[in-house]
Amino acid sequence: MRRYIKLLVAAALFMPPAAAPAADSATPLTLERAIDIALAQNPGFAASGLGIQEAEHRKKAAGADFLPKLKTTYSYTHLSDPPEVKLPATSLAQMGSLNNAVGDDFSFFAVKAVQPLFTGGEIYNKYKLEKLGVDVARLKNDTARNDLVYSVKATYFSVLKAQKLFEVARQAVAQIESHEKTARDMFEQEMIAKNDLLEAQVRRAQAEQDLVRAEQGVELAKATFNTVLHQEVNTPVDLVDSTDAQRVMLTLTESQALALERRPVIAEIDTTIKQAQTGVKLAQGTYYPKLSFVTAYNRIGDHAATDSMKFIDANTWSMTVNMDWTFFEWGKKGNVVGEQKVKQLEAQEIKKEIVGKVMLQVKDAWLRTQENWKNIAVSRTAIARAEENFRIYQNRFNQQMATTTDVLDAQTLLTHAQSNYHSSLYDYFIARAMLENAIAAEVK
Repeated sequence: MRRYIKLLVAAALFMPPAAAPAADSATPLTLERAIDIALAQNPGFAASGLGIQEAEHRKKAAGADFLPKLKTTYSYTHLSDPPEVKLPATSLAQMGSLNNAVGDDFSFFAVKAVQPLFTGGEIYNKYKLEKLGVDVARLKNDTARNDLVYSVKATYFSVLKAQKLFEVARQAVAQIESHEKTARDMFEQEMIAKNDLLEAQVRRAQAEQDLVRAEQGVELAKATFNTVLHQEVNTPVDLVDSTDAQRVMLTLTESQALALERRPVIAEIDTTIKQAQTGVKLAQGTYYPKLSFVTAYNRIGDHAATDSMKFIDANTWSMTVNMDWTFFEWGKKGNVVGEQKVKQLEAQEIKKEIVGKVMLQVKDAWLRTQENWKNIAVSRTAIARAEENFRIYQNRFNQQMATTTDVLDAQTLLTHAQSNYHSSLYDYFIARAMLENAIAAEVK
């Protein structure tokens, strides 16, 4: 047995270690998958979903007021001295027996069922208010979903944009390094002046600084993306690139019409106006009396058990119709009604403001899509021309027909053209997502 244990220990010592998983590995993530993760994990969106459940509970609580309520009450009273019963002195013996019937303890127990008959619409309008509150909560959830989807798309394409700009910056460093090497060789052969070499070295330092900033931009974009998905901020991010840009065919008028029809925030303010109208009716209901039907079972007793009492039936049933009407409160009810009417007017004015803001958002997003779409074609052409210009100046420099400044300026133009193209492409995707959020519909 001891020999067997030694063999196991020796095998464990000489066994090659298992390969540890790469800490920085990340599965390529599509845009659709990123949206699903955000919808499942984002706490802000989860909170808006809980708001629906909260509103549903309030609606059910208000609906319970339509049903009869069961109540119970119990009281026990102890008197310092038994009460005396005074009767005409016709029979001293009878009077004495009645006095003995009333003791110094008294208890009361009752079970009641109360059914509202008429409340001036109070119960119905309260229920209607809470039912509209559920609609508002769902519309808020729709708005939160649209905003979250837009945030995912915007940060997704921002990461891709930052990565492309990093690649452009790295290419610029490589191009300037190559030119610096050529300039050094020519300087050593006394074919160019030293200031040409120094200029190339200064441009290389500037390009390396731009590369550092571009790298930091990538890391910040990834951290922002992880935050939207509610992932750990340093989670590795590897995204599937998407460069299939399709032009938005919607006109501005069509986009604005879709926004008015489908934007949840507009439906939400319409529902808020309905709530204000219901609030007016609820306040007006206080002008009317309230009727209720009460049936009760009562027990009284001369001790705590409430099960017996001399000369009195301890058990009784009763049915009662109650009317409660407060008909004068120094103008309080009228002022409450006036307050609700003002709230209704306030909601109508807020709707005008919201509609104006929505129309502005739609126009802003639509114009951004048009601008960036045009810039994509322009910058794509500019890249081809800048590449040719850079190649020509490189050849001319090698033939001592151009200066270092000419080559570096041509390289700067190429870097700008490439950066402008990638910025226009991914800004177009972001603007398209902004338009989809503004009209609450997918743009085909």
